[in-house]
Amino acid sequence: MDLPAFTPAKAVPGIAPAAYHDPEILRVEEERIFRRAWVFAGFTDDLARPNDYLTRRIGGLDVLVHNFDGELRGFRNVCTHRFALIHRAGRGNGMLRCGYHGWTFDRDGVPYGIPGNEANFGLDQAGRCDRGLTPVAVAVCGRFVFLRVAEDGPGLEAWLGPYADVLRHASEIFVRSFDERSMEWAANWKMGVESVLEVYHADLTHPTTFRKLVKGDWRCDYAGAHSRGVTGVSDRSARWWDGVSGRLGFRPSPLLRDYDHLHIFPNLEIGFTRGAVMSVQTYEPLGPDRCALSLRLFLADPDGDAGKGGAAARRLIEQGACDLNVALLREDQEASELAFRGCRQTARPALLGLNEERIQQFHAVWRAMTGA
Repeated sequence: MDLPAFTPAKAVPGIAPAAYHDPEILRVEEERIFRRAWVFAGFTDDLARPNDYLTRRIGGLDVLVHNFDGELRGFRNVCTHRFALIHRAGRGNGMLRCGYHGWTFDRDGVPYGIPGNEANFGLDQAGRCDRGLTPVAVAVCGRFVFLRVAEDGPGLEAWLGPYADVLRHASEIFVRSFDERSMEWAANWKMGVESVLEVYHADLTHPTTFRKLVKGDWRCDYAGAHSRGVTGVSDRSARWWDGVSGRLGFRPSPLLRDYDHLHIFPNLEIGFTRGAVMSVQTYEPLGPDRCALSLRLFLADPDGDAGKGGAAARRLIEQGACDLNVALLREDQEASELAFRGCRQTARPALLGLNEERIQQFHAVWRAMTGA
């Protein structure tokens, strides 16, 4: 997958406003971006037991990943009998069995259990194989699970490049999730992604939340389709998190000591605060005018138990971190929804400055993959 070399510029036009709301553009994105890229699906934590599964909708297609005795396999989540969704919940545990007529599939996606097969279908082994599920590629980096719908494409390590090491490191540090939630935004998915790729808006949009957390001395780098932005944590925030980590026995990352944000194209956003908190966000397209934001929060707290007093203090820390992240996202939601409303009233592209260079790169990758 060839991507253009990227050099930040002082001012460049963004993608056309119609790219945010044209249904045909979304169709192209589904086919050329989401089906060809490695898309984050969840964590191995959610697939730890035999018959654990996750379902996702990627590129307009329903897909699943299922644990077969420790081996993760991915398939289209559509029964080859009469089109029903096999797994209906977003996450759960159960055999790969369609709830409509009971067809049951093995680790190769071949139906081995067909109620009334001999009397009604007469499928031999070749016939069963012909009714196998369509495979979807699965790969894991640390505890992060990715799916790729397209049959061919780069391996996950090649796709992630040097950021694969960051995900592996984070997987060792942030082992305990303490909050998970989702929100629906009345905005295109790209508006959601762009809201976390620049901090030009922080002074006015986040004056009492994010702006107080960081210094604002941003350094950016790029790897393939992805980007990374790092800024110093404010002195007050650094002292507070260091004190909390020491008192409660956290084991913060020695490598992610600032506020460190990764954008894994197309829609995975990972933020690290002082090596003690990790936020994982995705912006899933629900249509050209809607997206679903999913958020999961982790602490660098491997034990999860420091006695009665420690547990109570930990709950306060968790609640505070949760409240802060939700407040930030609500502020971004309001700004993104208003921007989406405005983009439908103009044909003039946005003007992206040097302080929005990560959006410049995001648009360059978007153009290369869509052919726009």
